[in-house]
Amino acid sequence: MAKKKHYGDDALSPVAEINITPMVDVMLVLLIIFMVTSPLMMSQLPVTLPKASSTPSENPKEPTVVEIDAAGNYFITSDQLPRFQVTPEALQPELLKLSAIDPDQLVFVQGDSKIDYGRVVDLIGLVSASGFSKVSLKSAKLGAAGGEAGIVPVP
Repeated sequence: MAKKKHYGDDALSPVAEINITPMVDVMLVLLIIFMVTSPLMMSQLPVTLPKASSTPSENPKEPTVVEIDAAGNYFITSDQLPRFQVTPEALQPELLKLSAIDPDQLVFVQGDSKIDYGRVVDLIGLVSASGFSKVSLKSAKLGAAGGEAGIVPVP
């Protein structure tokens, strides 16, 4: 801040500094004016949206389910085949046959809660390596068979 001198003719000389308060007031008023008027100034273009001409799709295909039970037995359920047991050696050739028919088929992998999680992960890897691109885990609802683990859902 510039200091005023208190002697002689210099006592009435102007102070060479900018008063910031009125400038801030003017800027805030301008800001409010622009904030209020800018949504009103937005013009909307008339756009004609295209009509969808797609036909309803057929019933979705049932996903293929690959299961492993507590004893380590493998089962495959598909929309082409009923549920059948597969030996561990024949599992990948069966999956390769199914992926040759439809590689975009959704495949659920379901493991028994009593087996090692690593075996389920290995099964997921085997299904992916067989040519399926859509692989997902399938689980039972919490209140169903898997609810004995003591896990309580958060409300």
